[in-house]
Formats: sequence, structure tokens, C-alpha cells
Amino acid sequence: MPDDDDMHRVAEVRAELGESPVWDERKGVLYFVDITRGKIHVLLQNGDTETVYQSAARIGALALTDKGNLIFTEDTCVALLKPRSGEVSYISPAIHDSTGSRFNDGACDPQGRFVTGLMYEGPVRYPGALYRFTCSNETLLIQQDIALPNGLAWSEDGNTFYFVDSIACSIFQASYTAEGIPENVRLFIRTPTGLGRPDGIALDREGGLWVCQFNGGCLLRYDRNGCLSDRVVMPVPRPTSCCFGGENLETLFITTARFAMSEQELIQYPDAGDLYAFKPGIAGNSKYSFKE
Repeated sequence: MPDDDDMHRVAEVRAELGESPVWDERKGVLYFVDITRGKIHVLLQNGDTETVYQSAARIGALALTDKGNLIFTEDTCVALLKPRSGEVSYISPAIHDSTGSRFNDGACDPQGRFVTGLMYEGPVRYPGALYRFTCSNETLLIQQDIALPNGLAWSEDGNTFYFVDSIACSIFQASYTAEGIPENVRLFIRTPTGLGRPDGIALDREGGLWVCQFNGGCLLRYDRNGCLSDRVVMPVPRPTSCCFGGENLETLFITTARFAMSEQELIQYPDAGDLYAFKPGIAGNSKYSFKE
């Protein structure tokens, strides 16, 4: 397992709420978003970052398609982006008209469908839910009553589905049917009190689950049996999401946030919101892509 000293900053982006890192193996680049600023960024092979899309809406979830494009969410809509031309097309209208609602994290399932979590912001936080989308504009509610839906991941064989409820400080595990329905939902782990809340997740090739602890300043790794096997300290307090990338998928990239940090906290952690990476000693698996 890595030493904390292996953690290093790879890009200075000062994201308000960095999220949804996605590695493009064909291009050798990393896409990620800044939710509150409505931006999709790309980390190039030379280490530079560029903004490939800017929206007036909040961009929550991001994933690759089988044609090398990007599928993403704007508030409660789902859209496709062609990074080269900037062309955007919508595959789903807004599924909720509340200004306090938006899609949060998301990922593609083994059959190439896009799954993302609806969450509610504001003084009254209603329970969230998971929705599934296809290229034929099919929208399906697949899981309800999640206080704050967050990170999503599937096992390498595609039969096991993991999803995070940040407010419950819990990661759940479910059987995932070929029809794209979670069944036999059960608690996988409850993250430790005093280490913030679980956020984005990624799975490695040994079946280990890495989770970013928002306000906990660390990443935790649980083995396939749910036993805590490692803790990696971050240089900033709010890691948000992670994904494997780089050569042979041996690098774990981590987005972070500076959202709602006090002036004193920003003085203490000026690099909050930047992009980080380290090599955990275990490679990851390729993420599934959306079938256009």
C-alpha cells in the first residue's frame, strides 16, 4: 500500500466542487467536473488542464460513451457532449422542476446504461433516488429513499452494484440484474464517525473499494469482505471522488473541493479544490461506457 508521501498534486484548478473524474484510455486524458461552476475540465497528457464545456447549470455526473463522447448531467437533465466540436444533445428532459434538486454522481452499468443519483439541496432535504437512462430516451427509477446518493460502482463481473448514501455514512451493496435493477440491497460498510462522510468510490482489481471521505481528509480502502485495509491521508480536507487511470490503470486520481470552506480554512489549505493522484500498488478496472 502507498505511503502518504506518494500523494501529489497533478493540477491546480481550485474547483469549488470537483467531482466525477473519468479516465479516457484511448486518448490518455482525464475528464472531471466542477459542479457549482458548471464546468467540464480535461487533464491533458502534458499536465495542462482545459475547460471543454461551460454551462449555466450545475454539472454533477460524467461518463464516457462507446464513441468517445461524454454523457453528463445538467441539474436534472442528461446530455451528450462531443468534446472535439462542443456539440451538445439532450437525451432526457428535466425529470424534476425543483431548483433545489440536481443529479449528483453517476456511472455506466455493464450493459451501457447511465445511472445517476437525484439529490435535494436547500433547507428541506427530501430523500434522493437513483435513475437509469438509455440512448433510446428510456428513464427508469431503480432505487428510492437514499438520503444523499453519491458514488456508484460495479464489480468487474458486473453482478454486484455499490452505491453510497453520504448522510447515512453508509455504502450499500446489491445484486445487479441484466435488466439493470438492484436486488437484495444490503449494508456493505458504515464508514467511521469522525472521518467526515463517504463520497465518490472506485474499485481495484482485487475487489477492494476506495472511498473519498469528504471533510475527513482521507481515502479509505475496504477489501471485498468489507474489512478496512488501508487509510491514505490527503493534504486537503475535502476529497470528493476518485477513479483509476494512467498507464495500466495504476494511478488513482482524486478530485477535491473548497465549497463552503471558511476563510481561515482556505488559508490553512490553499490547494483545496485541486486534482491529486497517487499509486496505491493495486491497479483498477476500466469503467463501463454508455452505449450511444
